[in-house]
Formats: sequence, structure tokens, C-alpha cells
Amino acid sequence: MWSVLGAFVIYLLIKVFLLVVGLGVGFLLHWLIPAINVGMGVLIGVIATGYSLFFFGRLSTLRDADLIEGTEPEPIDRMIYLLGPPPRRRRSKRKPS
Repeated sequence: MWSVLGAFVIYLLIKVFLLVVGLGVGFLLHWLIPAINVGMGVLIGVIATGYSLFFFGRLSTLRDADLIEGTEPEPIDRMIYLLGPPPRRRRSKRKPS
């Protein structure tokens, strides 16, 4: 129960942070370029902040061995399938006539 509540609070804090930064970028864009509406500026700010945090997180998970030239980095993302493979078709046995 408490872990779900903690995860929800962290999620809300991240969302509030993204919206505050997006709102700041939106007002800044509207102030610099009045043709950009504040709402569109906020949307641009939220998307840009989200992508920058995503790529920073990806960069922070790289190991030093992955940055050495000449070595092949291991893939970070691995596909996790929640469903198994589709069932195989069974051959029907024909009765001899």
C-alpha cells in the first residue's frame, strides 16, 4: 500500500516539475516571440523538458566501457514480451477411408 502511494507521489512530483518548467518556457517563448500562444509554448516546453530528461537518463545509464572506441556497446533496452508466442497449429490426423 505504502509503496504504491510513494510511487504515485513521485509520479505527481515529476508531473508538477514538468508542468512548471513547461509553463516557464511557454511564457519565455511568448515573451520572445509574441506570435507563439502561451498554450503552445507550454506544450513545447513540456515536450522539450521531457525529452531532455529522457535522454539525460539514457546517458547516465551508460557505462565507461561503452564509451571506449572500438568496443560494441551492449544494448540497454531489451524487449520484454508480456504475452507468450501464439499457439502452434495442430495438425489434424486424417482417418483412412
